[in-house]
Amino acid sequence: MFEPTTLTLWSSFSDQGSTDAFRVMIDRCEADLPWLTLDYVGKDDMGTALPAAVEAGSPPDIVQGDFAGQLAQIAAGDLSVTVDDLMARDGISWDLFVPGGKRLVEYNGKHYGVPFSLDPAALFYNQDALAEVGITSPPASTEELLAAAEALLVTEGDEITRVGFVPDVDGSYGLFLTQMFDAEFFSEDGSEVLISETIDGWVDALTWQKQFYDLVDRDAFSAWADGLGSYDSADNFFIAGQLPLYFEGSYFVTWPSRFGNGKPENWGVVPLPGPDGPADPNTQSILASGNWFSIPRGVANVDASWEAVKCLSTAAEEIAEFELFVGNIPTNVAALDIYEATVLETLPEMQTFIDLVRSPAAKTPPSSLVAGALSDELSALIGDFRFGDLSEDDLRAALDELDSRYQEELDIELGG
Repeated sequence: MFEPTTLTLWSSFSDQGSTDAFRVMIDRCEADLPWLTLDYVGKDDMGTALPAAVEAGSPPDIVQGDFAGQLAQIAAGDLSVTVDDLMARDGISWDLFVPGGKRLVEYNGKHYGVPFSLDPAALFYNQDALAEVGITSPPASTEELLAAAEALLVTEGDEITRVGFVPDVDGSYGLFLTQMFDAEFFSEDGSEVLISETIDGWVDALTWQKQFYDLVDRDAFSAWADGLGSYDSADNFFIAGQLPLYFEGSYFVTWPSRFGNGKPENWGVVPLPGPDGPADPNTQSILASGNWFSIPRGVANVDASWEAVKCLSTAAEEIAEFELFVGNIPTNVAALDIYEATVLETLPEMQTFIDLVRSPAAKTPPSSLVAGALSDELSALIGDFRFGDLSEDDLRAALDELDSRYQEELDIELGG
């Protein structure tokens, strides 16, 4: 039993609606743990605020955030307490969480928190737009996806008014999609760059992506993209019909009703087809991001923080209620079951994402000490290749050069 204790909880959910929704979990845990009071603080700059707080010796007691792909930095900076011994001490099994949730918090054999939610990505489609060009069902192969993109493209003179499909609009998903072609970033422990080792997969992936940009004029596409409305509004390009095939995360299921007054009315979502045909969630599941609870290094009472984390990550009914609001998918198996039974009554499209989250093959963002910088350079390289600034031979040479340069940097970082 603990003395009456107030713990500060930093959360990446800082908007008022999400803050209010989070309150149901706090109320549950304060009721279950009468000694506990949780002081909720929304943080928009978690990636910089947490390291600074740990370094200054004044960390929050608990953090809930999306640090996908940043586990190597967390481990190297000793920013979070590992939970393996705590889990073992209290007899808590990882079977309480879906496999992708466990992977989300795992780096080099250690676990730096307890998973909370996942955000897989899939292909949204506007069926009315497809029917307009004679397509009766969403694309089931990469070939069908390219054919649909070509059929859906609409131009007026030198201007584009509708783009059928592109792998991403703003550079956010191009790198994720390379994993469909077995292109790898790093070894499991983050110590080796694997781009050259899997270079054929990288070239196949980027060549596939380039095909969609070959359908459009570069300047016209840039003008179209610059003219798109606000992402989180009724002017969103999918909601407004400017991009009828769109690869996006699970939360986007809620957006047509939240921002578009129910439009487009005839829409759905399916797993993005892979190079081998229709996507099977059991073999192909891309997790774009995820949230978890962690205990920063240097907290005043690790055991008190741990008791709160255990409650927050296993309060099944309350987790399900919160995720129903924000549109992410619970990692706690019991919460996921409740969520599924409830959400499908109003949003049957969410089944696609539930299946992706349950996948034993779910892939989480790769992590390494050089992941951020390498991703930035890879994104720039993808942009150059897409619009013909690089030949395939140039692409291969550039990928090999990145591999070599970042491996040297990584070896230095690791003291090799």
